[in-house]
Amino acid sequence: MVLRQLRNKVIFLEPGTEVYAQKGAFQKTNNALFSFINCENIQIIGNNGLFCMNKEEYVDGEWRHAISLRACKNFKIQDLKIKDSGGDGVYIAGWGKGSYSEDIIINNISSVNNKRQGLSIISGKNITITNSTFSNTKGTLPGAGIDIEPNNEMDVISNIRVENCIFKDNYHSGIMIALGRLTSNSEPITILFKDSFLSNNHTIDHPKTAAEIIIGSNMDDPVKGEVVFESCTIENSKWGLFYSRKRADAYSVSFINCVAKNICKAGTWPPIYLEVPNYKKPTGPLGGYTFNNMLIEYSSKVPFMVVRGSRLGTLKHVKNIVGDITILGPEVKDFNYINYDPAQNEGVNLEITRKFQ
Repeated sequence: MVLRQLRNKVIFLEPGTEVYAQKGAFQKTNNALFSFINCENIQIIGNNGLFCMNKEEYVDGEWRHAISLRACKNFKIQDLKIKDSGGDGVYIAGWGKGSYSEDIIINNISSVNNKRQGLSIISGKNITITNSTFSNTKGTLPGAGIDIEPNNEMDVISNIRVENCIFKDNYHSGIMIALGRLTSNSEPITILFKDSFLSNNHTIDHPKTAAEIIIGSNMDDPVKGEVVFESCTIENSKWGLFYSRKRADAYSVSFINCVAKNICKAGTWPPIYLEVPNYKKPTGPLGGYTFNNMLIEYSSKVPFMVVRGSRLGTLKHVKNIVGDITILGPEVKDFNYINYDPAQNEGVNLEITRKFQ
């Protein structure tokens, strides 16, 4: 169903209401269960009801979203279960270059077993997501719980707030911040994850790098701004806390009062893995991370941080990684530098307290 320029409406589901996609009805790859375009002042009050599609039918494409918001404003979705879409449980974007959805509130939804993402933000301002669960995403890449991934440098990622949410059992990472298409010409980004929980994300058969959180930027001219993880918990993971090829002169990333425990169980990936942005040509330095009262606990014998440069020497610096971290784990070295000389580090000043197990 496509709804255009709808204004001042409340979509109210009576308790126990279940809405199912008709079998065989979504032939086009961009058919959504509900598509809202240029709509304003809309509420979907789910009363713990269900929106359900037929994921097993959708063997092609990745855009058969359950709810698609395109250039919408003042939109609220609450108390709803969304499952089995052929794309994202919820998709938030603009409608044309430079546009975005604005003042979006999503509260108490469960987005389960969707094909591409539990929720995607392509272009949005003042988006608040609370008390929600994003789980069991699988079917096509990326397969994340939430993916913040603009399509072009004119897209907007501003004042995104995710609080008291759960990301678990997804095909790829629980949280994916893929800002490679934003540049220094883009509006600076602001993203906050607070009091949220990640567990058991990324399956072993996924072709991309394993981590609970993926953090990326443009390799040549990255966007500015900040991403903050505050009072978040990462627990029970085969993999590490995060993987990144983000440049130090891109947006900053802070972890404040966060805990990562029982991670790196596969013994193959470290808690933090930083990789050179470009193997073939010199680019800006890696880095731009602050850790404030971070606790990391793991038992596998992998270093706390791996930094991978290139044999061509294209990684010139690792820069601006500061803060204090307590590590509960085995007696292993803190850093492993591959094809990179740590003497080139600038502003790398981590106070690491190790408590051996």
